[in-house]
Amino acid sequence: MNTLEDAANQMIRLQPGSPQGYGLRALANINRTHYTEAEQDIRRAIEVAPQSAFGYVQLGNLRLAEKQFSDAAKAYQDALDRNANSTDALRGLMNAYVAEKQVDKAIAAANGQITKFPNSSSLYNLLGGVLFHVKRDLTGAEAAFEKSVALDSHNYDALIQLCQVRAAKGDIDQAIATGEQSLKDNPHQPGLDVLLGSLYESKQDWKNAESAYQSALAINSRDPVACNNLARVMLHTGGNFDVALGLAETARRSLPDSPGVADTLGWIYYQKGVYPLAINNLQEALKLQTKKNLPDSPDIHYHLGMAYEKTAQPALARQQFEQVLKTYPNYRDAEGIKKELLRLKS
Repeated sequence: MNTLEDAANQMIRLQPGSPQGYGLRALANINRTHYTEAEQDIRRAIEVAPQSAFGYVQLGNLRLAEKQFSDAAKAYQDALDRNANSTDALRGLMNAYVAEKQVDKAIAAANGQITKFPNSSSLYNLLGGVLFHVKRDLTGAEAAFEKSVALDSHNYDALIQLCQVRAAKGDIDQAIATGEQSLKDNPHQPGLDVLLGSLYESKQDWKNAESAYQSALAINSRDPVACNNLARVMLHTGGNFDVALGLAETARRSLPDSPGVADTLGWIYYQKGVYPLAINNLQEALKLQTKKNLPDSPDIHYHLGMAYEKTAQPALARQQFEQVLKTYPNYRDAEGIKKELLRLKS
C-alpha cells in the first residue's frame, strides 16, 4: 500500500485534473482502514471528473469496506450509469448484493449487462463466479465459464475457474484435460500448473503432480503455493527431505499465516525424526486454523497425533486420532488410525 500511495502521489503531481491518482490513493487508504482520508480523495476524484465512473467505483469500494452495503450498491450503479461496460463497477455491485444476501439480484445484474454486451468474456466470468462460489449452481457456472473462455481463450481467471467447477462436479479427468489444453493456449502461467498439480494430487497421481509443480517453479522459483505443494508431494514420492524442507521454508516466508504450510513443515520434521519441531509446527497449524476460522483439517490432527505418539504422549495422541475419526469417519487413513487407537489403549 505504501508503494501504491507513492505512485498515486506522483500521478496527482503530474495530472492534478485526473481522477486516477486520487482514486488510487483512496484505495491505498481503504486497505489501511483510513476511511476519512479515503473519502476526501474520492470526493476530489468525483469533483475533477464527475462523468467518470472511476471515482464512483472507489466510493463503492469504500462503502463496501464500511459495510454500508446499500450505499455501496448505489455508488456502483452510479458508476455503471457513467460507463455501462465497467467490469469493476459490475463486480462491486454484485459483491454488494451478495453481502446483503441478495444473490439473485447479483445474478440479474450480471445478466442485464450481458444483454447489453453479449460478447464480453469478463461479464460471463463474473456471472460464473457468483453461480459457482455463492449460488453453488455448478451446471450454470460451467456454462458461463465455457462461454467466457469461448469469447477469450486467454481469460486466465475463467480458465482456472472452469477447471475448478469441473473438479467440483467430480469430473477430475475433464478438469485435467481442460487445464492441459489451457496451458497449451497460455504457456508460462504458473497458476495453471499449480491447479493441475492439485488435480493430480486428488487422484494420488504423485508423479504428474510433482511435474506440474516443478513446471510452476521453473517459471517462478519462489511461488509459495507451488513450493509448499511440491514439498508435500515429495513426502509421498520419497524425495529428498532436505530439499522438501527448503521448499516448505520458502513457502512459510511468503505465507506465514497459512495452516497448510505449517502442517507441511511439521510433517517434514516428523519424517526427518525431529519430533519436537514437528509438534511445534503442527500445533501452530491448529492455532492458525482456528484464528482464520477455517474448516477443521483431519491431516493436521493425524500428523500431530503421530508426532505425539513418537514422543511418548499417548493421551494426546489418542485425542488427535479420535478428533479425525469424529470429524471425518471416512478419512483415507481411518483404518490405520483405528489400529493405532487399539494399540494405544492396550
